[in-house]
Amino acid sequence: MLLDLKELANLLAQDPIVTYKLRHQIFHSPWGKDGRLWHDRDAVMLLDYGLHMYGREEVLDKFLSQLETGREYHIFGVSTGLLPLLEQHFDSIQREENCTAYTMSPEDFQGGERLPSLSIDDAEFVDEHWTYKHEGSAEFFKEIIRSYPSSVIRIDGQLAGWSVCYDATDDMVNLGSLRVLDQYKRRGLGHKLAVDLVQKVLELGKTPMVHIVDNNIASKTLSLGIGFKPHSEKIFWGKGKKK
Repeated sequence: MLLDLKELANLLAQDPIVTYKLRHQIFHSPWGKDGRLWHDRDAVMLLDYGLHMYGREEVLDKFLSQLETGREYHIFGVSTGLLPLLEQHFDSIQREENCTAYTMSPEDFQGGERLPSLSIDDAEFVDEHWTYKHEGSAEFFKEIIRSYPSSVIRIDGQLAGWSVCYDATDDMVNLGSLRVLDQYKRRGLGHKLAVDLVQKVLELGKTPMVHIVDNNIASKTLSLGIGFKPHSEKIFWGKGKKK
């Protein structure tokens, strides 16, 4: 089947929040030499460094049946509503992160103190304090600091807290990795960083979005407090071995 990008975009636009990561990977990020796309007018599945999917279960069922038996696949940002289908195709799916996506509308934003942005020289320090640090992640931070909005607070010339964006589509920007060092917590710095980054994204004419792990009460409280609204459908990251 020939790839019709307009048709594919229309399919993913049915739920632009749930399909955010999939839209980014298809339209804004190189897949790599091993990337593969399955698509139909009613469903799509992408395999790059992870497995992404959206659409009618009957069609996704056919796509999943073509995956290599015995291989472990990482599942990225997929609706929890697809878990029964996935459990038919994978042994013992491990749900590593259960998340809710939150978005901000301009009319819900109150504004706040303006902050400077991170510099490229900050990338290695930020990477050292990242929960998901891995080989090559320092270069990842250099790239996102160059490409997307960020916010930083320095105290006595030292980094005290920061927030960055991971990637963007035509209409949304994904906020992530808000961090305040332990010695500077309980001063309201997280609130200032979040508000400033949201403001910078809104000024681009895009919708700020953040994925929050469901047991992260502090991040949920902060996000709701500044005007973010949760999406009704939950998503998860995980992995499983193909039956």
